[in-house]
Parts: sequence; structure tokens; C-alpha cells
Amino acid sequence: MRGRRAAPELLGETRLPLILQNVHRWFWYAAVLVVLVLSFDVVLAFRNAEHEWGHMGLGTLLMLINVVLLWLYTLSCHSCRHVVGGRLRHFSKHPVRYRLWTWVSRQNAHHGRYAWYSLFSVAVVDFYIYLLATGRIEDVRFF
Repeated sequence: MRGRRAAPELLGETRLPLILQNVHRWFWYAAVLVVLVLSFDVVLAFRNAEHEWGHMGLGTLLMLINVVLLWLYTLSCHSCRHVVGGRLRHFSKHPVRYRLWTWVSRQNAHHGRYAWYSLFSVAVVDFYIYLLATGRIEDVRFF
């Protein structure tokens, strides 16, 4: 088949503007890595200065809410939907992937809302941590 070109309707996501979908998926992979690092930071935030577990303050709670919202935003993306259920011919042969695909599809309807919530939470957490780091406030500790 050398020298023959595929019909335009069969090119899929290999030309503009649809190739941008592939770029979007690569940025989704990068976002997953960032949220994983932030999740690890939240786990570490539950330790005190002596590295003992069980510490919780307002900053820890805000970071936890932030990470949950970021995970909701990341996992509700249509790129995640493609990752968990793409390239399957028969969902009946892959029930776990079908359940994941169904959950992500339901969450995708709220993707824009999660974007705004996570954007606001990132700003709040960053500002709170800035105030703590500069010594302007003390962290409110629950236990």
C-alpha cells in the first residue's frame, strides 16, 4: 500500500485539528503525576515536626480538600475516559474497565464545575500556606 493515502474520513486524530486531542491526553498524564505528588504531600502533612502521625490542622484539611477536588477534576476529564475505556471493542469482556468508563462518563458532565472548584481551592491553599510560611498566621490545630 505504499504511495496510497488514506481517505480523509479514515485519518482519525492524525491531522489538525483532531491531533490536538492527542496533545490533550499527554497533558492529562502530566496532570496525573502532579496530583500524585500533591497526594503524597497531603499524606506527609498528617505528621508533626517529630514525624509522628496523627497531626491535623486547618492547613492539612484544606490540602486534603484541594487534592480531592483536583482528583475529581483530573478523573472527570474525557482523556481519562479514553484511557480507561478507549480501544475496547466489547465492554462485556472487560467489566472493570466498563465500570470505570461509566463512572468517568458520569463525572465528565461535571468537569467544568470541578475545574472551578479546584481552581478556587488551589488559590486558597496556596494563599494559606504562604501566610503560614511568612509567619503572618499560625496553623489552627485540631489535634
